[in-house]
Amino acid sequence: MALEEWKDIVGNFATVFTIVQFLVGIQVCANFYRNKTTGETSCMTFLVGVVMTFVWFNYGRLVSDSTLQTVNCTGLVLQTLYTFCFYNFTPLKIQTGKKIFLTLLVVTLVQAYIQNEDDLPTAQLRVGLLGASMSVMYCSAPLASIQHVFRTRSTESMPYYLIVATVLVTGLWTLYGHIIQDSFVKIPNMIGFAAAVFQLSLFSYFPSSSQYKAAGII
Repeated sequence: MALEEWKDIVGNFATVFTIVQFLVGIQVCANFYRNKTTGETSCMTFLVGVVMTFVWFNYGRLVSDSTLQTVNCTGLVLQTLYTFCFYNFTPLKIQTGKKIFLTLLVVTLVQAYIQNEDDLPTAQLRVGLLGASMSVMYCSAPLASIQHVFRTRSTESMPYYLIVATVLVTGLWTLYGHIIQDSFVKIPNMIGFAAAVFQLSLFSYFPSSSQYKAAGII
């Protein structure tokens, strides 16, 4: 079977596992609910996720790829819900509110550009570049907690299951990008895969105390 014939299969697997990855955020939010606080967890994972899924959904529309549209539409809804959950439990509401406002501003500007750009290839190029940048930022977002991890020698503030899911998902999207010969899909996911593997390796050096609890949820 030629590699191109695997497109639908790989695309479907990538879609399913990406949605599962997005659903991992429910576990993170459940932890916020139990503790009644977000603790040292950064909101950047969710905010970058909002922008990333919004950009990729629109890129999927521009290149007429239903796989990209489906997975990112779902992701956009979930990431938005997670952001509101984070805001509800964070003790730093003013700082978080400012970040949410900037996120909405970015989304608005992107939509305005897409609506006013008449040249389709140019729109595909620019939105694709932005989407690629967002993907790398999303996969690397948990790195915002790295300083805290090294200071406390604990990975308590890092979303373990989200990072594991990221390793699997970025691997699948790298393969899908290779099949459809789209560098905007392939390259950022390769970088994201490397970043996620690095984050995952930190759990071997700095175990989270919650890993020894029955639930094992970060």
